[in-house]
Amino acid sequence: MSDLTRRSALALAAGALVAGRAEAAAPPHRCEDLIDSIGVNVHLGHGGTPYVARFEACAAALDTLGVRHLRDDIVLTGGEPAGQFARIAALAGRGYRFSLVFYDGLTPGPRVPPDKFAAIARWAGGGLIIAEGGNEPPIAGRRDLPGLSADHQAALFRAVRTDARDPAVQVAGPSYIQGNVAAAQNLAALVDLGNIHAYPGAEHPETGGGGSLARFVAAARPVFGSAPMIATENGYHTALATRSAHLPVSEGIRARYLPRLLLWSYLQGVRRTYLYELIASFDHGDGDPESRFGLLAYDGQPTPAFTAVRNLIRLFGGHGTAGAPYSGDVAITQAGAMPDLVSARFVRRDGALLVPLWQGIDAWDRRSLAARPDAPPKAVDFLLAQQPRSVRLHRFADDGSVSVSVLSAERRMMVQVTDRLGVLEIT
Repeated sequence: MSDLTRRSALALAAGALVAGRAEAAAPPHRCEDLIDSIGVNVHLGHGGTPYVARFEACAAALDTLGVRHLRDDIVLTGGEPAGQFARIAALAGRGYRFSLVFYDGLTPGPRVPPDKFAAIARWAGGGLIIAEGGNEPPIAGRRDLPGLSADHQAALFRAVRTDARDPAVQVAGPSYIQGNVAAAQNLAALVDLGNIHAYPGAEHPETGGGGSLARFVAAARPVFGSAPMIATENGYHTALATRSAHLPVSEGIRARYLPRLLLWSYLQGVRRTYLYELIASFDHGDGDPESRFGLLAYDGQPTPAFTAVRNLIRLFGGHGTAGAPYSGDVAITQAGAMPDLVSARFVRRDGALLVPLWQGIDAWDRRSLAARPDAPPKAVDFLLAQQPRSVRLHRFADDGSVSVSVLSAERRMMVQVTDRLGVLEIT
């Protein structure tokens, strides 16, 4: 993506008015839509992991986190897998909703026959809302594999469509990655949702480089057509001693990036982003990425990233009752060149207007494995069309905490913007 295109995307996706004059603005987003776009991966059928050994603690952590959408891979080894689905049904009874992976037999793990869909939906206790094709099937290695993957997807699509008991279940495509995307057949007629694993690696969420979200979406379009896109895996790991090509970031940078990643994905039109993962499934040390993706460490301790995501959801969820929204518009100007400014407007259910804003820049040196020196803050001028009752600024820190400053309730205000998320709350 060229620099000009990237800059245009930042401005257009966020709806920021970066000029000396006000223009007609699109309606604000709804906070509940952002919250509904956030999910997290779990592994409730993987014995020997905290998901099984400490299920109740994991469930309590989910309640604290505030995410309501979960993704799991079906572990089908015989008859009804009572353990995994008892856990899924228990969470479904508490309001959680699942995307479940129907393995196609091309990746390690037992194949999940699509004709088991009706039984699986029943076992899930009403929690199944997305039936997902194969997980990262390696189809580029042999000429017949793309067809086998497509056949499995077609059978899954037919099974879901012919099960009249739950017509609301949507079908997501397989999560092809890397060179397998180009090898895939066109599945547009066999999906309701496209599917990407959009890890930015150690790049920042708004990158225009190899980890660009726009690149992942564009690469998947020939496979899924115009179907709405979901990212069934995304996030960062903190295994700083890894030799893997999937590079790490620090705990602090991950906490800085994840709220931005979730907002950026939503603003780019991704229907839902499932972070990988709730709790680290293993603890094989700082050289193993799979041991360092968890929002919770293997021992169950919250990481700064867990705290940051929880605080984002709490802020956008609010605590009050529904009320009349702040009806004034917001015009944004800037004192100097600021091509990486990202901002948007959200209406919360209690009537508050939230304006997230940040500099979408890189904060991590991938060679030294250290945070870059902080970029200087830049001034952004806000002009409110209506006199506010109150204005507060929420600033996210690298430990996941949020500080709150009360600003003067004026129609015009100057706000210093950094690459740490700030959110204006206007009532």
